Amino acid sequence: MLTLLSYHQKVLDHFKHQTKTWDFFTASQNKDEQLNQYKTELLKNTYKFDPEKDTSIYEKVAKSKQVLGLDINVYVYQAQYSDELNASVGFVNNEAHIVFSGQIIQLLDDDELLTVIAHELSHIKLYTMQGGDPEVAARIITAISNNYDSESSYMETARLFRLYTEIFCDRGAYEVQGSTGPVITSLVKTATGLKQVNAESYIKQAEEIFSADQQLKAASISHPENFIRARAIHLWHEKKEAAEEEIIRMIEGVTDIDALDIFKQKELAACTRQFLQLYLKPNWFRSTLVVSQAKQYFVDFSWDDKIILEETFITRMEKAHESVKNYFSYVLLDFALLDSTLEEIPFGWAFQFAEDIDIKETFDAVVKKELNLSDKKLQQHKQKTLSAFYNVKEGDGEQIYEG
Repeated sequence: MLTLLSYHQKVLDHFKHQTKTWDFFTASQNKDEQLNQYKTELLKNTYKFDPEKDTSIYEKVAKSKQVLGLDINVYVYQAQYSDELNASVGFVNNEAHIVFSGQIIQLLDDDELLTVIAHELSHIKLYTMQGGDPEVAARIITAISNNYDSESSYMETARLFRLYTEIFCDRGAYEVQGSTGPVITSLVKTATGLKQVNAESYIKQAEEIFSADQQLKAASISHPENFIRARAIHLWHEKKEAAEEEIIRMIEGVTDIDALDIFKQKELAACTRQFLQLYLKPNWFRSTLVVSQAKQYFVDFSWDDKIILEETFITRMEKAHESVKNYFSYVLLDFALLDSTLEEIPFGWAFQFAEDIDIKETFDAVVKKELNLSDKKLQQHKQKTLSAFYNVKEGDGEQIYEG
């Protein structure tokens, strides 16, 4: 049974809480006029398959509709003036219009063609779930990400939303077809134009890629949908719901600060707040300059006198992407150099804190680079500042260590 993927639900819930935006995109439209214009353009630029004469295609449509539980009218077309191997679907006013382009129909066998039709109709299945809310969410994130001055986090969210949509539709195709082979071979044939493809060989190829690089994710592959989607449907076939965690890890990977979606952006912000509350906890560190700088990070920044360094935070930093460790190293350096009246104490505390949270090597590299220090000078600087920090008398309430 097809269910909404967790990422779709997160995006949907996020925008539903933005009432004005949600209401704007759910406002009623002139769907009859929209449908007529859409169909006219299709008829101008395609060949429309006849349900009575092109029975082979429409039998596959009927089977897909039955398995997916869709009660809609479906029409199939072949695009003119296009050599690109592709299939797409439009859905207006309870009518689905599947458009093939290039020689894709001739390239695919019957099982693969059924798979592609089922995949396209699975888009409709997704967008009609929960009263059509996923379709609204898709239009919102697409519109925002297409804006020229949109934040990169929205672009990344839209990219992931689209990829998870393809994952969902591959599962729909699998439900209709009953096996993974045609799902994988139709995918590869469409991408490559090859007439013969071996699904098992392609899965081995995908497994080899991911086994070679445990931190590999979709964004780091030139055509991520091919490898990701093939491996994802294979994992789904083998493990069903138990595969979700591995599929998510494969798609999203370790958080890279240069590729944050809106959810990871919030997570990093929360982690930064906790980071600052830990590092700035000592009373001697709360000078006017430091307070002002903390407010630059978070307008509502406040100190938590009860905060302690927990193992979960250390583990999170230990497993963080190098770009995230680099980011936090620069945050440390920012405050270590901020207030000259505190002399060398903040820098010594920065060295100690970096070691405590397992970003010592990254922080050392940042200090060495930004202060233009040799290895010897770095060690001298570290010893000097650590000595200054160790001489500071702190009360029990200022410690970040339990006990």
